[in-house]
Amino acid sequence: MAPSNRGWAMIEIVSVLVGLCLVSTVLRVFARLRRRVGFGIDDYLSMGSMVLMIGMLVELILWCAIGGNGTHVTELSPKTLTNYWKIFLANQFNYFLLCPAIKISIICFYRRVFTTPKFQTATFALNTLIAAWGTGIFLACAGQCRPLRAYWDKSIEGTCFNANEFIIVNQAFNVLMDFAILILPIPMIWNLHRAWQDKLALNGVFALGAFVCFASIYRIVVLFWISPDDPTYTVYQATLWTHVEPAVGLICSNLPIIRGLFPALKLKSSRNGTGPAYINTDYSNSMFLSKSSPRSPDLEYMKMQAGVYNTKVESPSPGFLGSDLRPLNINVQTDISISPDNNSTTTLTH
Repeated sequence: MAPSNRGWAMIEIVSVLVGLCLVSTVLRVFARLRRRVGFGIDDYLSMGSMVLMIGMLVELILWCAIGGNGTHVTELSPKTLTNYWKIFLANQFNYFLLCPAIKISIICFYRRVFTTPKFQTATFALNTLIAAWGTGIFLACAGQCRPLRAYWDKSIEGTCFNANEFIIVNQAFNVLMDFAILILPIPMIWNLHRAWQDKLALNGVFALGAFVCFASIYRIVVLFWISPDDPTYTVYQATLWTHVEPAVGLICSNLPIIRGLFPALKLKSSRNGTGPAYINTDYSNSMFLSKSSPRSPDLEYMKMQAGVYNTKVESPSPGFLGSDLRPLNINVQTDISISPDNNSTTTLTH
């Protein structure tokens, strides 16, 4: 059977989102190669998430074409209903892998940028929690029916727990993690030695993830709209937002890296309105030294902007100019001696 009008509309929307995800992921890889920065766990997870996103798109097309998604249950044959439940289960497995992968990828990116010990400990704990939850929820999905075949084959006897409640509980956890990930870098950003306008603009880059939080919350709402009397028709909104949420999350996770491809978009300093937000003090005649340590948020942000974080940077002078600058203490001693005659000898000693 061909997809319904609602099915076609959903396929078109999700195809556009997956296309944007693909473009952003390719640009992310290109940015890494152009900056000659080694790939990290965050990059590999992002690329793996892209593969899962494509897999979910294929599942959606099949779900609408041979599974009757978006069509009233009374209009579907028993075979189509069986396909519906099979693809629904496959979609859950894919989603339960995709969401943790995107979240851990974002946190791993934070860990590359901000390397202070407390932040590293907090992010490691958060990654462990997300990974443990994702593993548990994946295994629970595999055991939601005994035997699992009973999930899609209603002709055999089996015991299943409430799948809708199971999905809602997992989504509630996703909402909490999304807010945690959104809030996590804010204290680090505001500790940067930057004018408040620069900090606010930088927060705006990460705040794009706020839409992911909205999508996660809204997905909980639409899950309550699924009616057991007509699941194939009422699952439409839940299906759509199941794809929108991770797609936006993946795009947002790629944006900070892609930004390095466009130097013109780097923040301008609000102190004079023209200079860059950071200055590399590789000059012997610099009158200032920065007190930023090699592990300070300020330096790590500079390295992120320059595309050299996670690499060793050697310089004969301290790293970058910040607001915590202090003048060099230079002592100059001058001795002048004048003879009685007209010939004067002046000695200048430094």
